[in-house]
Amino acid sequence: MNFIKNIIKIKPGEGKMVLTFFLFSFCTVAMGLVAKTARDAYFLSRFEKSLLPLMFLAVAIVIAPILTYYTSLSKKLPPKTLFMITCSIFGASFIFLQTIMTGNVIPVAYIWIEVAVGISIIQFWTYAGESFEPQQAKRLFGIIGGGGSFAVMLIGMNLKPFVNAFGTDELLFLSATFLGLAFTFGTMCMQYFKKDQTKGPKKPAKKTQVKKKMDPFIIGIATIVALSAIVTTLVDYQFKMIASSSFPKEADLVAFFGTFYSIAGAASIVMQFFITGPLLSRFGVLLGLLILPFFLILGSTSILLAPLLLSASFAKFSDQTFKFTINNSSMELIWLPVPADVRKTFKPQVSGTIKSIAEGLGGLTTFFLVKVIALPYLSIVSLGSIMIWLFTAFKVKTGYVSQLQTAIAKRQIDFEELTIDVQDPAMVKTIEETLSSDDEIKQLFALEIIEGLPLSSWKKTINQLFKNGTPEVRKRILSMAWDEDAIISNENIIQAINNSDEVSAEAIIVAGRRKLKDVIPHLETLLNNQNQDTCVAAAAAILQIESGSTDKAEMILNNMLSKEDEATQATALKRLIYNDQILTNEKLIFFLEHDSDIISNVALNIAEKRKDEILIPSIISNLSLAKTSLQARQTLKKFSEKLINEQFRQLLESKETSRKLRLGIIRTIREYPGEASIELLITQLNDNDQDMYNLVVDSLLAIARINPIAEEKQDRIANEINTIAKKVYALNESIKMLPENEHQFLMKDYLNNEIQNTLPTLLKLGVLDVPDTPIETYIHTVKSGDPSKLPFLLEFFENIFSKNEREIINPLIEQISLDERSEIGHLHFKSLPTNLDQELIDSVYSPNKWESVIALDYLLISNKMDVIKSLDWQKVPDSKANQELISRRIKKNGANLDFIPSDRFKLDTEISSMYSTLEKTIILKSVDLFKSIPAENLSRVAQITDEVSYDANNPIFAEGDYGDSLFIVVDGNVRIHKGDQELAMLGKGTCLGEMALLDDEPRSADATVTEDSTLFKIEQEGFYEVMGSQSDIMEGIIKLLTGRLRVANDKMMGK
Repeated sequence: MNFIKNIIKIKPGEGKMVLTFFLFSFCTVAMGLVAKTARDAYFLSRFEKSLLPLMFLAVAIVIAPILTYYTSLSKKLPPKTLFMITCSIFGASFIFLQTIMTGNVIPVAYIWIEVAVGISIIQFWTYAGESFEPQQAKRLFGIIGGGGSFAVMLIGMNLKPFVNAFGTDELLFLSATFLGLAFTFGTMCMQYFKKDQTKGPKKPAKKTQVKKKMDPFIIGIATIVALSAIVTTLVDYQFKMIASSSFPKEADLVAFFGTFYSIAGAASIVMQFFITGPLLSRFGVLLGLLILPFFLILGSTSILLAPLLLSASFAKFSDQTFKFTINNSSMELIWLPVPADVRKTFKPQVSGTIKSIAEGLGGLTTFFLVKVIALPYLSIVSLGSIMIWLFTAFKVKTGYVSQLQTAIAKRQIDFEELTIDVQDPAMVKTIEETLSSDDEIKQLFALEIIEGLPLSSWKKTINQLFKNGTPEVRKRILSMAWDEDAIISNENIIQAINNSDEVSAEAIIVAGRRKLKDVIPHLETLLNNQNQDTCVAAAAAILQIESGSTDKAEMILNNMLSKEDEATQATALKRLIYNDQILTNEKLIFFLEHDSDIISNVALNIAEKRKDEILIPSIISNLSLAKTSLQARQTLKKFSEKLINEQFRQLLESKETSRKLRLGIIRTIREYPGEASIELLITQLNDNDQDMYNLVVDSLLAIARINPIAEEKQDRIANEINTIAKKVYALNESIKMLPENEHQFLMKDYLNNEIQNTLPTLLKLGVLDVPDTPIETYIHTVKSGDPSKLPFLLEFFENIFSKNEREIINPLIEQISLDERSEIGHLHFKSLPTNLDQELIDSVYSPNKWESVIALDYLLISNKMDVIKSLDWQKVPDSKANQELISRRIKKNGANLDFIPSDRFKLDTEISSMYSTLEKTIILKSVDLFKSIPAENLSRVAQITDEVSYDANNPIFAEGDYGDSLFIVVDGNVRIHKGDQELAMLGKGTCLGEMALLDDEPRSADATVTEDSTLFKIEQEGFYEVMGSQSDIMEGIIKLLTGRLRVANDKMMGK
């Protein structure tokens, strides 16, 4: 029994799944075998068989558009629905065709059966791909594919007795029966779909420009595929014609085909399970590429010299047996080192388009050749093609080694994409060299790419690395080989524990997972170890081994989990990944929702391993926090895309969901680029929060670059373009209506910032139907306002946008006056703003606290008392900013605002500072350091800005003082000096000490006020906190500093 398990490599819990797919494979291939046998027999016995080559051509022409349509359907319909439709159509058509199988129906049936069988096989492997993890696929695809080989063998053997009993006119009925069984097992297989429908599309790598000119290596692969398709067509034709001549009776022909396919199926089983892997592993990909053409040379030569059934059968047998075993595995290997983006572009073209063209060409060539030469002489064409094939195979082998070395050096190789469990010697050697490198990073990368592969080929090197490698390398080896004692022995693990170094704790955990009872006494002594990590690891291992001081171990772990110190809790948590008795899901949920991001991240890592759906809401909650969102996204990938999308939908529809979590969800949705995500994002396009809206569009664009948005959704996008364009024109109208005076500063800044914030989103909406447009580059050009580049940009948009879109978008980019833009806006949109007072009232009511307070401030300083009195104060947000504004107006200016409800706005608040937040914001805006930052964001800095007063000739700071704050001169003058030497005199609106605030270095000079002065002081701690939550502030400061660097560089270059 163990021998069988070792051969078939099925792990506990996989048996039922493998059996179901095995039977699905068996029935699918049985259906195809019976249908194709019937098709060949009917055509060769009942129709003009000289037209057979034209059938090869017709199949090549017809199957491509049908498969394209099927692919588009598969993106729109759920798998079960599509499977049911295709099986119903194919089953019904087989039954119908069988009843009218005569005359011109026969060639139609020939083509249709090829289509039906082709799609059925595609469906089987698609569902297998969506159900098995990559490492499972390597182990098990051979087994489940073996179901098909067994079908060929068993059904082929029994076709003769079936035909003897029921005749040949029942074959398609039998095929329909197998199709029904395949539907049953296929439906059962859908329960095993991976939770995220595979892993969801991988995050696309940065797009590298795929060369228009194909690499010689890929041309070589394409040449092999094309030549093998031509030779296969020629050999297939010779085989069928000789067979039909040898068995003129239809029943005898069917019986022969059945027997032949059963023998070929048996040989394929032996080849796949016992020969392919060892042969390729020992002799490499070159031999794998040469075996098929070598045997085809023998077969074709046999036909040429002795055109007998035995010769034709040998040639066909060679093609049937070696093509789908050794040759296919070799072709998978040679595609592996090709960069992913190039492979995704060219592999479908080579294995689909080029192969189909070659088969059609082979059919056409055969059709014309047999009119002028005898059947055996077709072998001359085959032999000529095979000679070119052999020459190309040697060239491809050389290219393969070169590509492999380059791919590993550039880290472009991914063995997860290899669906066969075969290790080519060139691959083994290249990885061996990388593992043997002195560079730790290279070693870690090599370990990463072989994780999940059988490690025996690198056993000696891995063992050496485990003994002498860096701690990180040794830890990595432990994590990937913890259950492989043939690679890392138990003695190695015990030695690692005894070393008492950075790796010991990991080795202790592995000892627990391996249940090494021999280490229990040593582990018990480690329970008293001063090193927390070692102590916790020992306790966790003892509980896993279920022996020794389990009570003490449990007490230690529970005590550490209940400590208030987050470092202690995190240490205990990360060692309880595999212990769901102490760390129950309820406890894990508590830690997932913990206030500490350190603990939450450890809990997320555990949730990623447990994959329990009850944890999903708590995992999603971490998307709202910058420090946990990355790990939360990675953890969510382990769950069903459908399930995650449903959770996202519920949270986005709920009014209870916080804004931060909404932003986190919308940012994460782009990692699930399916139709459900597109639909969900489109429903969020009605959000009044512009930042939220911008993020929705960003996510839509990211998804569209992977999965283009369907035509029927483009109308909704067009409506959004009009809506957002109208908003930008409305903002322009508001700016136009503002009187040119000192009161408009904050309102104008806000409106301009809203335009700058909205216009990029409008442009992104405009390219959602052509998502690969590098719109981010064009947006940067628009923001830069470079007049030399603008005409080219507008010309480009002429070709991208529709006429209507151009007419409303281009004027928003062109450098024209407000009046001209206003005229265009009124031409295209009705009900643009015409009343400034009404716009101000709407802004005062806005849920955006900044918009509300600056609009209210504008009304107050403009003394628009009639408008203020008309306000519904229950609609005015009772924010702290509005409270401060109204209180100051009453206390400092003596304004009569008795009509404002005092209980709602707490008008008795004491005023402790000279300047309001709004006044501080205006002053900060005048400083170079903050000039480019929108006033709304700058108001956060204003809130942590203190006012400090200095008497004349008092120092602010001295050279060498610790710098933890910056100052802004509000009133007065500050002398910067070193001793008596004056360096600079700073007046109103200037900034000092900003470098010390940012780089934490001591002050580089003295600063002394020369007269009574007022300064703003911004402390480092508060500033960093605000900067961390406001990316615009950080961006503005970075731009200023890089600008200073450029100026300094220019000066140096000038010198």
